[in-house]
Amino acid sequence: MTLAPAKIGCAIAGILSLGMSSVTLSQGADTAISERLGSHLRDMRAGVGQQDSAGLTRLMRSSMEQARLFITLRINPENVTDEALRREINSLAGVDLRYLSNDRRWARISISNLDVLDQLSQQPWLSEASFAPPAILRRGEARSRAGVALRSEQLAASYTIDGSGQAIGIISDSFSHTSNVRDANTTPAVGQAGTLMGSRPQDSGDLPQSVRILADGSRDEGGNFDGTDEGAAMAELVYDIAPGADILFHTAGGNRREFADAISNLCNGGASIVVDDILFLTESSYQDDLPAIAASNCVAKGIPYVSAVGNDGDQGHRFVYRDSNRLVDEEAGNRNAPTGSDLHNWSQSGTDRFMAVTLPARASTFVLLNWNQPSASVNPSNGAQVDLDLYATTRADISALTTTNASFYARGANTQGATNNPRGDAVEFLLLETGSTAQTFYLAVEHYAGSQGDIPQQSGVPLEFRLLFTGTSPDSVEYDYNGPSTWGHALTAGIAAVAAVPWWESPEFAPSRYTTPDIDPEPFTSRGGSQTIQFDSQGNYQASNRNPPAFAGVDGNNTTFLGSPSSSAAPEDGEPDGFPNFFGTSAAAPNVAAVFALMLEAFPAATPAQLISAARDSAIDVTGFRAASGIDDVTGPGLLNASAAADLLAQRVGDDDNTDDTPPQDNDGGNAGGGSGGSVGGSSGGGGGGCFIATAAYGSFIAEDVELLRDFRDRVLLQFGLGRQFVAFYYQHSPTLANAIAEREWAKSVVRAGLYPMVLSIRYPLSSAAGLLLLLLALHIRRQKKR
Repeated sequence: MTLAPAKIGCAIAGILSLGMSSVTLSQGADTAISERLGSHLRDMRAGVGQQDSAGLTRLMRSSMEQARLFITLRINPENVTDEALRREINSLAGVDLRYLSNDRRWARISISNLDVLDQLSQQPWLSEASFAPPAILRRGEARSRAGVALRSEQLAASYTIDGSGQAIGIISDSFSHTSNVRDANTTPAVGQAGTLMGSRPQDSGDLPQSVRILADGSRDEGGNFDGTDEGAAMAELVYDIAPGADILFHTAGGNRREFADAISNLCNGGASIVVDDILFLTESSYQDDLPAIAASNCVAKGIPYVSAVGNDGDQGHRFVYRDSNRLVDEEAGNRNAPTGSDLHNWSQSGTDRFMAVTLPARASTFVLLNWNQPSASVNPSNGAQVDLDLYATTRADISALTTTNASFYARGANTQGATNNPRGDAVEFLLLETGSTAQTFYLAVEHYAGSQGDIPQQSGVPLEFRLLFTGTSPDSVEYDYNGPSTWGHALTAGIAAVAAVPWWESPEFAPSRYTTPDIDPEPFTSRGGSQTIQFDSQGNYQASNRNPPAFAGVDGNNTTFLGSPSSSAAPEDGEPDGFPNFFGTSAAAPNVAAVFALMLEAFPAATPAQLISAARDSAIDVTGFRAASGIDDVTGPGLLNASAAADLLAQRVGDDDNTDDTPPQDNDGGNAGGGSGGSVGGSSGGGGGGCFIATAAYGSFIAEDVELLRDFRDRVLLQFGLGRQFVAFYYQHSPTLANAIAEREWAKSVVRAGLYPMVLSIRYPLSSAAGLLLLLLALHIRRQKKR
């Protein structure tokens, strides 16, 4: 707990007065204390008058809980058994053992008087006793609510911690490219490595005074630095929860190899926790790819790794390949003009070579194809032995697959290998974009070479593939989503792949007032569930089950510059407060990383597996929209409860019988289906919140018409009292209606049609006003004629 200033002063005086009787010590006792007590404890113990020192008083106050001081012990384990050590510590008057490491080299205690320091210093097993690092709260302009929502503020107060001694390595696009972060006093120069100082968030107190930049991106083809500085926004969230932790940053670079190097550089460069919000489209979901291998190496070194699970909702398919014409097998035919004989048959009851996908106006959506083969970029000598291609046309006709046909749109047709001739990576992708109107595309998957039945590496394992839609959500997809949308290194064993729950859905706020009466995850957080990685890093068949997400964190928290308008958050706890709200699993992940920093400060011997296991086993069940009771495939076991996780970890870390707390990797866990939610951006970006009905109708919060409506709300409705009342009423009642709309295609169409006149009037106000005047004039003339 946190004591009020007056009570803190009384408590300090009480502790010091209890220690007065032992101030006068023999020379031998003084020597013993001098040898084994840290400097802060020596000063405190020997010079009571130093309570008037501002620095010492601040340390003492920050380390207190109900008139108790926290002390860290370093122990020589060869001189004492576990049982004897626990017994001797607990036998000391006024001492409470808070933590003991498995190897008995570290302990944390709290004391109620200074006399016990004399006894501690004379114990043969003690190497050093030092003042516990203080929890110094440094709030900036933008206030994150994650500390309350995740109960990390309770954790920090209970253990008197702030992340000190930890270093959180962040991987994103950039940190200090834009004027949102940089000003004339910011050093080093843009794009340069070094110690970042004098940035805008640092000046406002929303980042620590120094941030170590290992790499901050490179210039684009035009010679410009074009990052969004999402790394700095992630760092602001980290700093709100763990202000004592150091922050390091490394850009993800432009490909999987650079991304893997970024992970390795942080893990080898001083980071004690690493977090990213990146997905490269060509990452494999059937083999641990380069970023996954680097993350695994990080975990193997005892460094927890946290990743955003993705923002792609339910937009995933998984199919076993079914030849549309089993009588004809064209091995390595003409890529420029497929005959259609080896196209995948999407239908279970007939023959359908094309899957219709309709995108709204002004959409931009990547379609990713990945099949169960290894990648040569992971092991150059063992690439794919099956070659699949991905096509998109504007007409469901085989002739449209010919590249010269007017209805041909795009394809992904890289060269892979065939049986006993491995080559290439088992991935293809293409981009679908629309103009001023919605458009329907037709997707086809062509089997170009290799086995059409079982994969050549393992008899009895059929050829299968996955599709992922990332970007603007389709208005409709002909065949229901039936697979996970968690992709790439988010499937890595041993890491925490984090789902997203809006902060206002935490039990610390009012979840029953929004969407459903239960705790609801973000509609865009990617669906995971049981998935099989089929190949090891050498490209050999070795099945390994993965079950992301590990659990959920919260998003929608304030930053100083990046995110959706303040009105995008629910009208709870002072919102809208004028600060941008950072949505997406990109925001949930750094919040979790910061909580891990607190837990590692309190329990420095905890392993990544123990941190994740404690977080999972103490999570708050999320049972609302798209989720289910117990472990499900949207939020795993539920929402992180930092305080409960730390209490559970305290029981486990010192227990030799609980050294293997690897999170479960084989769990069917909850729904395999569920409603579809609006998607945001890609898995590397934030987004979400606000204009619930319009977002449901258009399928994406970044659809142009939704952005137009959101801007109208912010610039017009929120500027006067009646408008603000309307917006508050809208947020109170629209989420449930929006969920119903999102699940029904006809409802989406009706709502879009209803919103269309409003969109036109906002986009073209003068023309709309003129049209309205003409209509009124026509009605007036007609009325006059009737007279």
